[in-house]
Amino acid sequence: MRSPVVVCCLIVCVALIGCQPAAVEVEEAPAPVGLENGSFVAELNGFNVHYEVHGQGPVLMTVPNSWGLTLAGLRALYRPLEERVTMVYFDPRGMGESDPIREESDMGMAAVRQDFDALRQHLGLDTVNAIGWSNGCTNLVLLASEYPSTLEGGIFLHGVASFTPEDMAEFISAHPRLMELYLKFQQEVIPDESLSAEEKTKELRTLWLDEYFPLLFADPETAEAMVDAVFGDAQFSALHADYSNQEMGDSYDLRDRLPQITARSLVIAGAQDAVAVEKVREIHDGLADSRFVVFESSGHFAPVEEVEAFKQAVWDFLGVS
Repeated sequence: MRSPVVVCCLIVCVALIGCQPAAVEVEEAPAPVGLENGSFVAELNGFNVHYEVHGQGPVLMTVPNSWGLTLAGLRALYRPLEERVTMVYFDPRGMGESDPIREESDMGMAAVRQDFDALRQHLGLDTVNAIGWSNGCTNLVLLASEYPSTLEGGIFLHGVASFTPEDMAEFISAHPRLMELYLKFQQEVIPDESLSAEEKTKELRTLWLDEYFPLLFADPETAEAMVDAVFGDAQFSALHADYSNQEMGDSYDLRDRLPQITARSLVIAGAQDAVAVEKVREIHDGLADSRFVVFESSGHFAPVEEVEAFKQAVWDFLGVS
């Protein structure tokens, strides 16, 4: 029986905000030459990969979540940053408008990292800033340690560098109904050969949007509206989620990778998150050049729970305040 770690690694693993009038007029930095805003396709590692560029200012590339999420979900999180930052998003292999997978490993975290670096080169960027949320944050730890010379800055958002059996037991104890539903999904839906991939994904989407994601917001009364705002237009993949579950295993520990990361870093935690602040702090403690910020009124979604504070923290880090 596979463990429900994919649910946990999502943890461990929005309306458009209008520009606010500033007291002092600040000249916006233009997007780097060659990075036009729009939707594009690039051939990366033998795959046609769909990517989008939005905003103005220094480039911040997103690290997609390997559990199967199209770029629409991440853009809903980060859209407010585009006032002063050039955001680059891409659909992982097998997701959105990117080419279908050819083998199981195309759904893995390593494939995301390979395509991230290939896209960086395609855009003509010697170095780049990167941001990873949840499972994407965990993958950013690997990316930053594997490609240290190409990463100028890293923003580690609501993720962890380790997940122990004790962490798993604590999460199961705290959320018994969710784990019961997810185990049922794994044991009955995933192996059911009579169901198509689309039907399995529909079941997973319902489980996540109705049962899981609402647990991750600080304010339960606004959770439903925020979930719809962030993930209403996003696509999911049960196949990617199941592969991510197998890939991550029952536990993992990447803390030995942290000293290899040379990029200056911003590590962000939510005080109301299901992920303990201390777990997120492990990333900060292991980095040589890191700033640690806790958003007191946020759960797992600081970009939409505390929009202005999140924007300011990122803009300060990138030097565009």
